Amino acid sequence: SAEFEQYEKLLKNANQELYPGCESFSVLTAIVELMHGKIKYRMSNLCFDYFFGVFKRMLPTDNCLPKDHKHAQKVLHGLGLGYEKIHACKNNCMLFYKEHETLDTCPICNESRFKMTSQNRTTKIPQKVMRYLPLKPRLQRLYMSTHTATDMRWHKEKRVDDDVMRHPADGEAWKEFDRTFPEFAADPRNVRLGLATDGFNP
Repeated sequence: SAEFEQYEKLLKNANQELYPGCESFSVLTAIVELMHGKIKYRMSNLCFDYFFGVFKRMLPTDNCLPKDHKHAQKVLHGLGLGYEKIHACKNNCMLFYKEHETLDTCPICNESRFKMTSQNRTTKIPQKVMRYLPLKPRLQRLYMSTHTATDMRWHKEKRVDDDVMRHPADGEAWKEFDRTFPEFAADPRNVRLGLATDGFNP
C-alpha cells in the first residue's frame, strides 16, 4: 500500500547517513533535531529555511539534508503523524465539517467563517481552525514495526496474572470488558481505547 511505501522510505532515511562517514546523524535524526529546535524556539518558516540553507552549505557537498522546511516535512510525512484542518466558528458554535463544509457563515450565530479585510471584504483565511489528529493511522503505525507490534500484544501473551495492578489489563474494568465482549477479547491485536476529557471547544 501507499502507506507502507511511505514507511519504507522513512526507514531508509532513518538508516541513511547524513553524509558519507557521518556516524552521529542519519537523515531522519537530523531533521527531527532541527524540527525540534524550530518548535522549541518558535522559529518562523522563513527563518528556518535560512538556517537549513546555511547548514546545507556547511556540510560536505554530498550531504542528504533537505534544502528547506517543505522538503523536511515531506520526509516526516512518512511518520503518519499528520493532521486535518477543520474550520470552526469563531464563537465555538460548530465545525464547518461534513454537511456544513461549504457554508460561509455559522448557521447558529451568523458569524463569518473567514476573516475580513479592512475594506470589509471576505478573505479565504478562516477565523478559527481545529486540528484533528486521525487515530486510525497512528494505531496502524504501531503494527508496522515488529517491536511495537509485539508490545501491543503483551497484555495477552506475556503478562503475568498475579492479582497485582501493573497494567490496565489487571484492572476490573478491563476484565469486565473481556467478559462482556469475548470475541473482541479473543484477538490480542484488538486495541481498547479510553476517552477522558476535561472540557474542550468547539
